[in-house]
Amino acid sequence: MHDISIYFLCFMVYSFIGWVYEVSLYLVRDKVFVNRGFLNGPYLPIYGCGAMAVVLLFGDMGDLKSTPALFFSSVMVSCILEYLTSYIMEKLFHARWWDYSDNRFNLNGRICLSAAIVFGVLSVLLIKFIHPFVSGMFYKIPEVAAEIIAAFVVGFFVTDIILTVVAITGLQKRLEEAKARLEQEWQESFEASKERYAARKEQLMERLGVQHRRLIKAFPQMKTEKHDDILTEIREAIKEHTRKK
Repeated sequence: MHDISIYFLCFMVYSFIGWVYEVSLYLVRDKVFVNRGFLNGPYLPIYGCGAMAVVLLFGDMGDLKSTPALFFSSVMVSCILEYLTSYIMEKLFHARWWDYSDNRFNLNGRICLSAAIVFGVLSVLLIKFIHPFVSGMFYKIPEVAAEIIAAFVVGFFVTDIILTVVAITGLQKRLEEAKARLEQEWQESFEASKERYAARKEQLMERLGVQHRRLIKAFPQMKTEKHDDILTEIREAIKEHTRKK
């Protein structure tokens, strides 16, 4: 039980590191802070899963001779994990959450070479330096205390998952309602000015829940099966709303 608690705490740390990495990329590129997480908290579970998979599969490959094998093995693991995650999430929630179609050497927009290389490099650092340090720190915590901390974090994590899944389930319905309302407003005010139409779009955007707006901002390349047009309109309205603040 103690080892499981330590592994879970390591998983959360690596999920947090992945979140910091993603947020930093967008902060440097767009000069705007965006919570890049699928969940509300500051963590990206796909990074935690990838890191722990590497630890469990290749934890004994930390010597210099094994570095190339560790790198290429980790690249393969990252590609398989990211592709499966993209596919499963699309089937579950009827939306494509990220798309690498504009990147060179991509496969169906789900994975790309540049992201895989980054994960390979991070995996080498993980096995050689990061995991020995992080796990060593957690093992210094008394066993009972570590299990209590892990149990608390599990509760918070599961609650976040439930809230997010509920929000995503309602997102498609909200997009349908927004699309119907936008079409109705456009038909009723076809002669109206563009300013009035833009104001109507902002009103529709504000009708979305905080969770829905966060997810749309967090995944700027997200695509849905039926409502890409209204999603684009709402995304533009969110950007306008943000610039006005």
